Amino acid sequence: MSVMDLHVPTTTLSVDGTTVLGWYGLRYAQAPGRFMPSQSATGRLAVQQQRDVPIFPQLPSRLAAVMGAEEGNPQSEDAFFLNIWAPEQAKDLPVLFFIHGGAWMTGGGTTRWYDGSKLAAQGVVVVNVNYRLGALGHLGAADAHELPLPAADLVLALQWVREHIAHCGGDASNLTVMGQSSGGWYAHLLSVLPHTQGWLKRVALLSMGTRTAWTPAYQAEVTHKVDAALNGNVHTAPLDALLKTSIAVVAQKQVQLAHAPAAFLPVASVAFPEHLLDATWAAEACHAEAVYVRHVADESATFFFNVPAQRDATQEQVDAVLSQWPVSDLPAVLVRNGAFAGVDSGLSPYRQLVAASSWQQFQRFPEQYAAALHAKNRPVKMTHFSIESHQPDVHSGHCFDLPFQFGNLEAWQHAPMMAGFDKGRFEALSTALIGEVVDFVKHGCV
Repeated sequence: MSVMDLHVPTTTLSVDGTTVLGWYGLRYAQAPGRFMPSQSATGRLAVQQQRDVPIFPQLPSRLAAVMGAEEGNPQSEDAFFLNIWAPEQAKDLPVLFFIHGGAWMTGGGTTRWYDGSKLAAQGVVVVNVNYRLGALGHLGAADAHELPLPAADLVLALQWVREHIAHCGGDASNLTVMGQSSGGWYAHLLSVLPHTQGWLKRVALLSMGTRTAWTPAYQAEVTHKVDAALNGNVHTAPLDALLKTSIAVVAQKQVQLAHAPAAFLPVASVAFPEHLLDATWAAEACHAEAVYVRHVADESATFFFNVPAQRDATQEQVDAVLSQWPVSDLPAVLVRNGAFAGVDSGLSPYRQLVAASSWQQFQRFPEQYAAALHAKNRPVKMTHFSIESHQPDVHSGHCFDLPFQFGNLEAWQHAPMMAGFDKGRFEALSTALIGEVVDFVKHGCV
């Protein structure tokens, strides 16, 4: 990509009195075929708005009842695109590379939800990225790939940033990778991979998903089942058929109390680190200079609030499940005298399930990781987001911090979780959260 390709931005915005430039639909890669590793590429879409930039194919999100539906970007198997925002006349500014979440199967970095203009107005260059999701990112022949396909996509996106971000006013040597949920999982992976040694200065993990990768054998089994259901046409089947068939194969058939299922997971391919979720190993392997860790108070409420078996569970049902958990798997609020506290925790049965799942699936590893980093005198900042939604039973659930982090309430106007939230309070909380992250991007843990 030449300097001239980036000389003219897609849009010019006025954000809080600052002129911010936006570049939409910048190509960083392409793939020669379905389930094949992507290759570096450049180019630019002739688009004017974020909603015109394709995202990778996906079914409607299971979290739409909380977050609302995304605006409706077109979907394509060829959606290897970035969006960038930078203050006008930016030069050598810190770069924030954001990886969206979506349980490894939904979302898109180029949607309006993740508009980076508010962050950019504070003096950083923001890059948002699409990467492969769901069946397209997780089926195929894992033994032929060095990294999971989505991780390899992200490595190429980082490589693009290193080569081209100076044209948008960014300093490639001062880059922070920030990810939320499954994006946090990938951000963590990128911060320990030898492939990206020296590429990122800081890493920020927001509500990081802490799932264990699929084994190659399990991925091969899933791929075989999907292929059989599609009459041997997994590589050529229409997208709608592929998406619906694959989710039918991998979806959890029964509700498991205190567990938020994930349909797809990355595969532990050749170069995948075996101890990714071992806090002590990760604290040693992390090549970022500073780490920012944040989770919300009631992560799993977003997944449980509209599941009757979780929301309406009795104390007897909760006791039967959580009393069998090792105490080490329980959060402190659910432990009394070395055992599961149950009703003595003071929480309702539903809140007990939320607390247990939130700890085990989102909060425990990041807290242990922060402690391990601190023990090694590595710079780390651990924060918590506990603001509550007015939506019944959602509390401070997974993803509720996102509108505040990006400061774009209008993009979330149809999100039930934001209904009735005071605009003035939103602006104050958002300003503080944006400032906290921008300060980390600029200065690390000081």
